[in-house]
Amino acid sequence: MKKTLLFTLLVATFVSAQTLQTEDFNTLTLGNVATSTAAGQGGWYLAASNGTAPTTSTNAAYTNAQIVTSGGSNALQVVGPNGDKGSRFIWKDGVNTAWAARTTGNNIIEIEADINPGALSTSQNLMGVYVYDSTYTKVLAGFAVNASTGELYLVCYSTSGTTTANYSWRLAAAPGIILPASQVSRIGVSYNKTTGQVRIKGPGIATTGLALTGAAIATDPFEVDVIAVAGGTTTAVNTAAATMVFDNITVKATAADSLLGINSFNVDPTYVSLFPNPTTGILHIDTANNAEVKSMQLVDVNGRVIKIVNGFTAQLDLTTLSNGVYMLTIETATAKETKKIIKN
Repeated sequence: MKKTLLFTLLVATFVSAQTLQTEDFNTLTLGNVATSTAAGQGGWYLAASNGTAPTTSTNAAYTNAQIVTSGGSNALQVVGPNGDKGSRFIWKDGVNTAWAARTTGNNIIEIEADINPGALSTSQNLMGVYVYDSTYTKVLAGFAVNASTGELYLVCYSTSGTTTANYSWRLAAAPGIILPASQVSRIGVSYNKTTGQVRIKGPGIATTGLALTGAAIATDPFEVDVIAVAGGTTTAVNTAAATMVFDNITVKATAADSLLGINSFNVDPTYVSLFPNPTTGILHIDTANNAEVKSMQLVDVNGRVIKIVNGFTAQLDLTTLSNGVYMLTIETATAKETKKIIKN
């Protein structure tokens, strides 16, 4: 069920977050994540199903979740169902025990992940990341992306609808928030056990985020899953599989909002943009609100400083760099933000 989500302003504070789980997939080997119902690479599990009969999906297999090379580093590639039913769940154990051992007062669980939805297609698969309760019936917080439209949704168990259920919430009036095709976007969602508030941040959303207050019952998070479901409706039945790529998944416990680093005085992404990303050479930098950029620093995935620019330039020439993932830190007089860049 889809609803329209209203905008809520939130005040940022400084917090000390605890990491409960993290994965960049770089220590894993290219190929299937799992080859049986037992834990596979890095402790990751895969449950792939074509759905209950009658179903038109036929492609459930261990190849539905693979470690691939993406942007010069490893990432998780997920293939969805090719018919009207079916699902993929990829997870590893430990979030519940780490959450139980968290520091007193850190009652917000935050999940961030990179997602590349690929090119738009005829598939109506929905893919994203969900936080489940211990019954696996309630999505405490999550996001999903539609393969055919690129639209991003907030997903959560909510008392705000006509019935209490898991809802997909539209983030803006039609056509909604659309993620760039074949590009990496970082999405963050959180669930506050104390208040039941659920929040989402990402491209096209104000840095304060969009939130539902009192969206879910107060319960403990149990597991974080990368998910893919068939999608579609009775009038628009899914008939094709989509492929999306996930990377740099982090799960944190915190006492206040720290999604996507807003509490580090981040630059508002609506007025600092980098394009094209991925890039083959020339990276353009746009500051639509005439923000005064003091400096920029480019580092590789090993933390080595590759380039320092004092003052502002509208372009960075990356043509001589090796293909891979880099991090660009942009600093203004009042803000600092680090963005991921992929050189192809």
